[in-house]
Amino acid sequence: LYIIGLMVFPFIANAQTSNYSNTSIGNINGGVACGTANLTRTFTVPPSDNFTIGKLEVGFLASHTWRGDIRLDLRSPAGTQVRLINTDTNNNSLNNYNVHMDDTAATLINTAPHNTNDGLTAPPYENLVRPNNPLSAFNGENSVGTWTLLMCDEYPSADDGQYRRADLYFTHATGADLSLSLSANDPTPNIGSNVLLTYTVSHAGTVASSGISVTAPLPNGLSYVSDDAGGQYNSTTGVWTIPGTMLNESKTLTITAFVNNSGSFALTSEVATASPADPDSTPGNGVTSEDDYAALTLAPVTPAVPVLQCPAAPEVMDWDANNIIWNAGDMTNTYTVSGENISITVSDPNNALQNFAGFGGQTPIESQSNTGGLTPAESSLHFLADQPNQAGEVTITYDIGTAGTGVAKAQLTIFDVDFGTNQFEDKIVVTGSLNGVNVPVTLFSSASNSASGNTVTGTAPSSSTQSLGNMTLEFQSAIDKIVIKYGNGVNVPANPGQQGMAIHDLSFCKVTKAKLTANKTNAVYDPSNLGLYMVPGNDVIYTITFTNIGDGPADNDSVVIIDSMPAEVDFYNGDIDDGGPQTNPVYGIDNGSGLTLDYANDVAYSNVAAPPASFAACTYNPTAGYDPNVKYICINPSGSMASGSPNPSFEVKFRARIK
Repeated sequence: LYIIGLMVFPFIANAQTSNYSNTSIGNINGGVACGTANLTRTFTVPPSDNFTIGKLEVGFLASHTWRGDIRLDLRSPAGTQVRLINTDTNNNSLNNYNVHMDDTAATLINTAPHNTNDGLTAPPYENLVRPNNPLSAFNGENSVGTWTLLMCDEYPSADDGQYRRADLYFTHATGADLSLSLSANDPTPNIGSNVLLTYTVSHAGTVASSGISVTAPLPNGLSYVSDDAGGQYNSTTGVWTIPGTMLNESKTLTITAFVNNSGSFALTSEVATASPADPDSTPGNGVTSEDDYAALTLAPVTPAVPVLQCPAAPEVMDWDANNIIWNAGDMTNTYTVSGENISITVSDPNNALQNFAGFGGQTPIESQSNTGGLTPAESSLHFLADQPNQAGEVTITYDIGTAGTGVAKAQLTIFDVDFGTNQFEDKIVVTGSLNGVNVPVTLFSSASNSASGNTVTGTAPSSSTQSLGNMTLEFQSAIDKIVIKYGNGVNVPANPGQQGMAIHDLSFCKVTKAKLTANKTNAVYDPSNLGLYMVPGNDVIYTITFTNIGDGPADNDSVVIIDSMPAEVDFYNGDIDDGGPQTNPVYGIDNGSGLTLDYANDVAYSNVAAPPASFAACTYNPTAGYDPNVKYICINPSGSMASGSPNPSFEVKFRARIK
């Protein structure tokens, strides 16, 4: 160490050091305004002085009135850049910098006692200060290459000065330096979900470490699921063993854990063993301030019921609505909600459903006893069963909407799916279908149950007024039938005890449907504006406009228009506008519908008196000119007619002569 007056500048004992200086004087004035230019000075560390940085200190000498104008950065060969001195408008009136910057210094630069003018004789530097940002950002980097000091003047038009000198004092890393970090993919994970915990051990220094082990125990509230360490992590002892050696590298362990409980709990981890000695930490000593120790707090939350996403607000079959009534002991009921029929049927082959005064009578029954944590309480459909064996179950079937069409999405929540030791293990198996074809289900579990595939099983107790036993099932595609089987898991006696649950409101998205209207108009054909009248011998232009006023598009190529020709006119099979922009007898105009009309493929005719049953039944080929044999014009535009606002439409025009 060296001493100036009362200032003491320490260096690490027995550690190798290197010092690089730059004494090339340069002006800090209007030519180096911050934001546009910098005065730079460089320090080159040659390959012959190759080392890993254990610590870096910087000496800086500059003459400048109102020194708070100066901003100073240091950039390493690796590209790391640290702001050592911030522009400090509170200390503008002080002059000169004569500072030795060290992360361990007690005094922050430009604060007392470094709040007086500095002298201009160095080295050694007058004031031991801590930079505005830590130099430790360079620790562990390689020394070799060009280091750059960047200076600028925040107020270049006011005061000028000079860069006089700077020194970089390197302390070489010795031995092996291990550090540890811990992170979670979600610090507030949902109860009943998995959380990913990532432990990272990093090595810096010139000597490899071996015999490395890390304590990474899981606290109460988390259950081990898996890890990616290939057998190096012992989930029973909570110890991660890193085989072989580490040298200037990092290794990670990611543990997948299941969140069981709410509240707040801490995870701690530490490098337990390593060799050789670490210069700034001791493995296994439990000192939380050392860099081989890491901690993290998780605050799990009870998941909110996911909101069903529909084009508009979801429709709800609400048990609190006046028209939704389920009397005690009913086994089937049908309701109409927003034009959709919803039929619910209960099957109880073992006659296991109980009459329970706590719910208000014979189940199934509409009640507010099971609240699922809702405040105020809401009605739901309650069940209490006493099955004679493990295989016994009650089946609840929802038939929703029109068979084969159903609804676009559906969601409902079941309350109180939990576990009672030596009595019951609630098990809910959910299936869905559309026209008999399976539709996949998404299940959301809570703290007292877990989901796997299409099954949710109770794992812990939950009271009937808590949300811990809630589970939500959701179908993200069209569905017309939901089947819920309510029974027991395998962890119950041969003759299980009573078990209860409740089914809350059904939310659903209606299937969007096209709804087409048609309008037919006519106007005299008068291309020369002669003022012709609609009398025999003159032609008329017919316009058929069809508009989608529904909330969904029409199926692709599904729009078919078959128009009857009035007996008083003859269809004109020629150029509809006699040399105008159109060339065919029939043409279409799109008004936001997305449809197109190809005359050769999308227009046909019929000469039969009875209306054709389909577009394919229109097989007549009209003669050129006015053809009285055309009885029907058949039009099948290509594409899917869009919906929206304003309502999209499509126009079809053709020409005929009044007889």
